[in-house]
Amino acid sequence: MKKNSVLLSIIGGTVLLFVAAILIYSCSSGSSGVGTINGGNGGGGSASGTVSLYATDDISNHKQVIATIDQVTIISTGSGTSCDLLTTATTATVNIANLATILQLLNVSSCPSVTYDKISIEFNKSVELMNAEGIQSACSFTSYLDDSDRPNPLQCNGDLCTVVINSPVNILVNQNNQIALDFNLKAFDVDNFGTPQCTVQMKVSPICGDGFRNLGYRQSLTGVVSALTTSTQTFDLTKHDRSFTVLYSNITTTQQPGLDDLLLRAQQDALNTRVTASTFDYIHQTIVASNILVKTEGLVSALSSSTTTTFTLTYDTGKTMTVDISKAVVKGTLANNASVEVKLYGFDSTTSDFLAADVEVEYACTVPDDDRPRFDTDD
Repeated sequence: MKKNSVLLSIIGGTVLLFVAAILIYSCSSGSSGVGTINGGNGGGGSASGTVSLYATDDISNHKQVIATIDQVTIISTGSGTSCDLLTTATTATVNIANLATILQLLNVSSCPSVTYDKISIEFNKSVELMNAEGIQSACSFTSYLDDSDRPNPLQCNGDLCTVVINSPVNILVNQNNQIALDFNLKAFDVDNFGTPQCTVQMKVSPICGDGFRNLGYRQSLTGVVSALTTSTQTFDLTKHDRSFTVLYSNITTTQQPGLDDLLLRAQQDALNTRVTASTFDYIHQTIVASNILVKTEGLVSALSSSTTTTFTLTYDTGKTMTVDISKAVVKGTLANNASVEVKLYGFDSTTSDFLAADVEVEYACTVPDDDRPRFDTDD
């Protein structure tokens, strides 16, 4: 068996929680000094704290890592308390290969302020990869490296894997407890890439307290746009049951031309929108944006040759837009009838073309639960 060491770069999504729980660490979160957000599950009131879950990574070479996580629960065996950090209502299939030096907010929950000692995770073992050369492969998660770099097999029943891990997490009362899941992607190994026997071994570490605050990474959030007001350059960004007011006046027309028109299309068609923040205020639930990308996926047409700089994207049961890819990073082989996800950064009012920053070609053999959007949250 030949082993290919595949450098994976991680947006997203919820699979991050699964791999984070694989390692046994104490993750006692300190106060961020930014207050709390109302809502969540697993308790509330004065004896609770919020838990903000992030994902991050350093730069590496892999172009796509697409996987699905179903549910994550932290458990206190001593008190009999449990708290859902993610549920089937927030299950997502995501590309996690786009989070280099960014803290992607995955979810915010309210949990009883106790010390938890276990994390239960349910996830699909299937994962799709694309390497630096644009070659794709359907693979399976089969093992993980612990904090001593010892390989351990995963236990799965069919396509569903459940991991219950000893992992202390302290939730401090009336505070926003922040946890980042930091991938060590250079330690990831892939066996038999490009074959039906392709398997993936992963490693990741949680970062809390001072370690989290000292990262210095930008924070980002993916959600749906509403209440767009171009005169004040503001809109609401909603993820699950939480909404943040976004101010985007700091973004110049040189950086992102036609941003008002792009955001209007995002609002009209409920397109997932990723906001990278220069300021993220939990108390007032506001974000000052430094970058905005609008994401949609569909089928390519009107691509006449490999040198063509535009194509027609058909999405959301019949809607279309013309996409300009002259400045885009294209991942995979772009062709007519290819299924793609496109990240848009602007709009050209002269040509009426939407401007793409990134185009990702989807693999023909998708992971389970294809009824869900393929790239629906945090990438």
